[in-house]
Amino acid sequence: MKTITFIDRKKRLFIWATLCLFIVTVGHSQSKKIDMKDRFQINKDGSYVTFETSYFGFPLIRGAIKSYQATIFYDPEHIDKTSATIRFGAETVTTAHDKRDKQLHGTSFLDTGNFPGMWFQGTKVTTTDKGFDLTGKMSIKNINKEVTVHIEKPTVMRKAMGLRDLMMMKGWLKLNRKDFSLGTNSPMGQKLGDEIKIEFHFLCSNYTIDYLKASYVKEVSPGHGHPVGIVYTEIKTNGLKSGKKKLESLVKDPSYAKANWMSVLANLGWILMVDGYADEGLEFYKMALKRNPKHLPSLLRMGDAYVIGGYYDKALNHFKREHTLPERARFTHIPHMIKLLSGSFELNNMK
Repeated sequence: MKTITFIDRKKRLFIWATLCLFIVTVGHSQSKKIDMKDRFQINKDGSYVTFETSYFGFPLIRGAIKSYQATIFYDPEHIDKTSATIRFGAETVTTAHDKRDKQLHGTSFLDTGNFPGMWFQGTKVTTTDKGFDLTGKMSIKNINKEVTVHIEKPTVMRKAMGLRDLMMMKGWLKLNRKDFSLGTNSPMGQKLGDEIKIEFHFLCSNYTIDYLKASYVKEVSPGHGHPVGIVYTEIKTNGLKSGKKKLESLVKDPSYAKANWMSVLANLGWILMVDGYADEGLEFYKMALKRNPKHLPSLLRMGDAYVIGGYYDKALNHFKREHTLPERARFTHIPHMIKLLSGSFELNNMK
């Protein structure tokens, strides 16, 4: 029988460790990279959505959609990675004609009582002379059809508004209303054209670490810094444990008696994760949710912290749980992140 020497054991251990490292490295390199710096969301102050269709063959009916949300990933250097989820509020469709709008909101058309939202989720990009086309699924009344959104080349301005990144995006799409059973069996539907053109202009923004530092690393009164900034600075200087102790001392400090500590915890998580300290940020989200499991800002940002930290399985599970909560269903970043993390997501039953 061959005797295994100590040196043989060391060689085998080295080979095994090398193999494990190779497997982990390959697995990590294949993980989906999601750069949150490329994620933009709508600023309503500079955005609009309009639509038009024909009436007895004449382009006379024009209207607007007052409520809309979007989550858009866009990097000018990698246009092929563009993706977007857009929600149009069906209940806010208006043609400035009350009687007609009532019919549009009724069961023969949009049926807004049961389907308050119209959703688009696009991930397939085709470059064009003017910009690119984004193809995906449009969901209206739980009917999904493939449509293409035509987008002019967006303009991205870094730190252009209060240290926030801005993006201007303009585009349009056409859909056949009969594909979505809109007015197919109503008297009004017989008078309308089949084609509806939707145009949009989105002013979008992304929060940068410089913006958050300017918001929180400052004095709120003479000699008193913002508690978020104080604890954030302590963590960056001396670590998480020291930062938690600093937080405890501030909670006991009478001069901070009026502080909203739930907000402080959520914003600590926010500034830390945006600065790349995802593990530290997660600690404060967990603290907030331990106090209040339904705390909205912590719930909405915790999944993002998992993504920034590279915990994609945890992020996916978190967003899936959020999607099951009725009060979360209108946030476009939840279905969007599920789509990016898992490669699939059906917009059925979205509200």
